[in-house]
Amino acid sequence: MIIKSYDLDTPSIYVYHSADTDIDEFKEVLWGIEEEEIPYIVKQMEFDDSETLSHEASLKSRLSIGIGINKEKIILTTNKLKKDKPLFCIDFNQELKDFRNLGANGARLVKGIELKKI
Repeated sequence: MIIKSYDLDTPSIYVYHSADTDIDEFKEVLWGIEEEEIPYIVKQMEFDDSETLSHEASLKSRLSIGIGINKEKIILTTNKLKKDKPLFCIDFNQELKDFRNLGANGARLVKGIELKKI
């Protein structure tokens, strides 16, 4: 089940991805967010840089959590962190469990509970 929100006022984690990535490549990230029962919004952006994608997503999110995805990296950040100092950064060649844990950690930041190991 993919949770999508069409109401712009719904507090959600924003997941921005570049045009060269397909949603099937990062479903594990979304499933990690879903496991923690936090809504999210996925949007394709014109940016290619994962730092910019995550930073812009965190600024748009009412929950202040953003995930940026391109062909090389997946980055999790908050709007309180500098663009070049994200909270988590993983390469696309890491294990799928790391993808899921990154998504879960984004949701756990919202909940204020212990983060999973990546």
